[in-house]
Amino acid sequence: MLRFIKHHLATEDGVAFYGMFSLLVFVIFFVVVLWRIWRMKKDTIDELGQLPLANDDNNFLNEQR
Repeated sequence: MLRFIKHHLATEDGVAFYGMFSLLVFVIFFVVVLWRIWRMKKDTIDELGQLPLANDDNNFLNEQR
């Protein structure tokens, strides 16, 4: 099956475009994520960092019902 797909893609014209397009989308996505993190306020980062450690009793009681 993989041999069929590999042979089929090797015979098509313009297949390299898909590889470059996917790489470009990948790089742009992570550049945007890094840019948003870089511009985030320190207080917000600290608040988000404490979320997994927060003890929310109301949420625990709602999940048991």
